Amino acid sequence: MDANADPLKLLCVGDAGVGKTCILNRLYGDDFGEPKEDWDYKKTSLTSEGVTHDVILTDTNGQERFRELTSASYKNVDIVFIVYAVDDQESFDHVEKWLGEVNRYVTNKSVPRVIVGNKADLDQHTISTEQGQALATSKGLRFLETSAKTQQNLPEMIKIAFASLAPAKEGGCCQIQ
Repeated sequence: MDANADPLKLLCVGDAGVGKTCILNRLYGDDFGEPKEDWDYKKTSLTSEGVTHDVILTDTNGQERFRELTSASYKNVDIVFIVYAVDDQESFDHVEKWLGEVNRYVTNKSVPRVIVGNKADLDQHTISTEQGQALATSKGLRFLETSAKTQQNLPEMIKIAFASLAPAKEGGCCQIQ
């Protein structure tokens, strides 16, 4: 890792209660459980496939209850994860609204946006994997199902985030698929 490189800025948005803070706490290295504190961002180092980067994990810190975050939350992000809970139809229905907010404030269209269905460990899924994938496909975005509890696909989130850096280093830009 280049010590002078800017840290990767990762942002999670979505309705309250979908597990954004739990995902980010797990990525930060904390144990799973109810969030112990609200936080705006934490800086850490993450490794994927032998490559380590400094990363700033940005949490909306409950601001989603206002339905519109401040533009500062979106400033200079490198990747955005739009999170819903697989057991919460309303949070899934709000994904398009969140995507609209992201598109409004993240004017750089090459910043990857990934739709994430969290709480995949639950037995009851109101939203199927196929529904989540279909929504992502219709928007031209990547899709993942995760579980902050079991850490399912959290390494994949890091891998996708790191992949978002590669085009910038090579002088081009593209949306990862």
